[in-house]
This record gives sequence, C-alpha cells and structure tokens, in this order.
Amino acid sequence: MNGIILKIAIILIAYIIFLIVMDIKYKNFIPEINYNIISIAIYCFIIMDAIDNFNDLINEPVILILVLIVIIATLLRKNKFYNFKGIDKKLIKEKENDILDIINQFKNSLEGESDITLANNRLVFEKVSKTQVHECLSLIGNYLDENRIKHAFKDYLHYYTKTIILPIIITIAAIYIVIKAINYEPPISITEQIKIVDEFVIGNNEGNINNYGLAAETDEAIYYAKDFMLYKSDKNLEKETLLVEQPVNNGKDTINVVDEWIFFREGKKIRRVRTDGTNIETIYNGYSMHMQVVGNWIYFISLSDDSKICKIDVNGQNKQFLSEKEEIDDMAVYNETIYYSYEDKENTYLESMNLNETGQQFISNIKTRSMIVDEDYIYYIDDVEDRLNRFDLENKTQEKLSNEQILKFVKDEKYIFYTIKDPDSSYWGFKGLYRMNVDGSNVVTLDGDNYLDEQGIGITENYIFYVSTEGKSHPSMKIVDKNGKSIIGGKVH
Repeated sequence: MNGIILKIAIILIAYIIFLIVMDIKYKNFIPEINYNIISIAIYCFIIMDAIDNFNDLINEPVILILVLIVIIATLLRKNKFYNFKGIDKKLIKEKENDILDIINQFKNSLEGESDITLANNRLVFEKVSKTQVHECLSLIGNYLDENRIKHAFKDYLHYYTKTIILPIIITIAAIYIVIKAINYEPPISITEQIKIVDEFVIGNNEGNINNYGLAAETDEAIYYAKDFMLYKSDKNLEKETLLVEQPVNNGKDTINVVDEWIFFREGKKIRRVRTDGTNIETIYNGYSMHMQVVGNWIYFISLSDDSKICKIDVNGQNKQFLSEKEEIDDMAVYNETIYYSYEDKENTYLESMNLNETGQQFISNIKTRSMIVDEDYIYYIDDVEDRLNRFDLENKTQEKLSNEQILKFVKDEKYIFYTIKDPDSSYWGFKGLYRMNVDGSNVVTLDGDNYLDEQGIGITENYIFYVSTEGKSHPSMKIVDKNGKSIIGGKVH
C-alpha cells in the first residue's frame, strides 16, 4: 500500500512542478499541448509501471499502439488551444467583456470559417493561421499587462497553496484513508498456542507447493482442495469428509499438514484447522506465495513485502525476513535448505541458504519457475521459453528435458507429470496431462483431451489430482492413478 501512495505522490508532485514551471515560463498564455504532453507522460508512467518495465511495454503491441495513437492525435489536432495563467483567473472573470470585445474586433479581420471562442478560462482558435493566433494573443496579452496588478511572491504562494498544493494533499490523504479502509483487517487473536513436535517435518513436497498445494498426504490420510472447500479422505479415497467449507467465495490452496494441523491459504490469509475440521482460525494476514511449513515455522514469499522471503511461526507470530533481497520469483524448500530465484538489474540468480539464514550460496545465473529440488538436480521451467530443464547440482550443468512448452509440472522419484501450452488456444492455455521419466524420456499421454485449470497438479504416493475442464464446463476435480486411470470412490475406472 505504501508503494501505491508513493507513486501517486510522485505523479502529483511532478504535476505541481509542471504547473509552476509553466506559469513561470509563459507570460500570459500556456499552450494546451503542454498539458497534453504531461498527461501522456503520466499515462506512460502508469502503464510502464503496471507492466514492470519498458521492455515489457515493447512486447505489448496493443498498449504501445494505443499510446502512440494518443500522442499522434494530440500533436495533429487542428484546433489551437491556449490557457490563461491560473493566477489570472480572477482578472479574466472581471474583464471578460473587454476581452470578448477584443476577440470580436479581431474576428472581423478573419475570413471563411475561422473562429475564436473564450470558454473555461481558455481561448480556442478554429481554422486560424499561426500568425493570426499570435496577433490575437498579443492584443489580449497587452490588455492584460495594462490591467493586471503586479503579483508579489506571497500572491503566488497563496495561489499555489490554495488551488494546487492543498487539494493535492487532501487527495493523497483521501486515497490513503480509502486504501487503509479497504485493506483493514482486525487484529488477529488465536485461541491456542501450538507447538509441532518434529522440528523438521514438512507439510508438503515442494512440487505440490509450487502447484498451489492442491493435495497433501500423511501416513493416515489425503487432504485436498475441491470446489473452494477443503476435504479429507482415507488413503484409498473411499471415504471423503468435508473439513472446511466457509467462506465459499475464497479458494483454499497451498495445503500443508503437520502433526494434527492443516495449514492453508485462503485469499490473502494463512489459516489453520485441526485435521478433524475443528478449531479453524486465521493466523496471518498478507499475500503469500510458495508457503511451506517446516516444523514450527512457515516459510513463504511475502508479496506484501516486496516479495521477500520471510517466515512466521505456526501461531502466525514472530515474523522474520530471511534476506533483504526483493522480488523473489521462485522458491523451494528441500533438505533444510531454501532455494530461490530472482532477477536484479537484468541479471538472473539462483541461490540457496539454510533455514536458519546461514550458508548463503550462489548456484547459477538462471531464473527458475516452479522449481523442484531433489538430491542431485533442480527441475524447473525456463521463465522465458517455458521449457522444462534440470540443473545438475554437482556438475553445474543444465539439460533441457522437453521441447514442449510446459506450463505446470510436478514429480515423484520415478516420473514427471505435466501439462503443456495449447498452441491453438490462448485463453485456456493448459492442455492435457502427460507423464515422462525424470530424464525426459518415455512420454505418455494420461489425459490428452481436457484443459487444466490454473491450480495445476498435485500428487500423492499413488494418485494425481488436477482440476480440469473441456473448455466449456465448470472446472472440476479429477483424480487418476499414475497410469491415467480415473479413480471414483477408491476404484479404478
């Protein structure tokens, strides 16, 4: 939120400076094209900020074309507009009739369809030559110079404070109050302080976490998100129990299960509930990504804090930043180590550090997406070409596993399960469910007809969970075994 307020303040301050410079530079009239140019500059700033940088702007031809059209249309306008200086507004109002007389007398010398009008503290010249425009402005300007009381510094200070500075301060304050009200969250109070017995137990594997934690498995049960609700089933998927259903308008994802507790995201909240569905409560407010529970700590990328890596305890307290690095794009926790990827000054980095924030190491100049780490490799999607790669941690070499554009994947010890980018559809995007060996060989189609939802893919020891649609129907949960056979009521179909 502070970033939004800062950007608004920068734009408004720039506008104030522009107005003051225009008043100083021009004696009587300010060409309206100057206002249009500053407006275009502000729009460009907003657009470029929204899509991060100018390189992205170049890659968005529609946006670039629209901006160019606005600029060209502004520069090629046939009518000529000139604004009186703001500080002269009172004088213009008092002398309006005299100024209109000067305009009407000058209009008598014009021919054809030429016209000059005075409206809203500005002059509009239609089909008037450049020379005639300057002649008219000179006549009116001389009249203003003869009738204007010379302004002192305090007059300008009073004018700018009353008409520009105070309204802008009030605007910024109002925007701040509105944003604060919209984002207000009541203080969190939890009913029970818990402690996880095993300091190193993990709530889910990093492959599932990077696919929105659609499913998680323990020795006794399987937990999964379906239709905005949270369910629990036995290991054979024969007995399904609804654990959390409210509020139904917020999806549940990034499921982690440790001891007798389930941790999950719900919109901008991190919540927890007992594995029997009781004692559900919010423990943290803030947008997070790649949330991973390890023992008594929850690790995640905090989108509310410039995408830094941070941790909170399982009671939602003791928030700590593990690094001051910002804009972390990808993260995975494996073997008591955090692996993370980011871009800084057009350079890309893959690094690691221990969970206790020590042992920071540079690994390679690569940028990953949805990375999964095992003993020997880091599997990841190339963030530029959408190709699935693996990086050899010992030899520091990388290998492309597929020529397909792969958008989501998850793996176990034997297979990689993935969905590809549909070349014929830019809307649905995720097409089919496929399987390959971990070295990229032996590709098998498990479900080639359906489209997958953004939620991705989740796996357990024996099953694959994914949300699918035919491109028309409402997305629904599908469960198949690792050979692609549908599972209904614990039975293969």
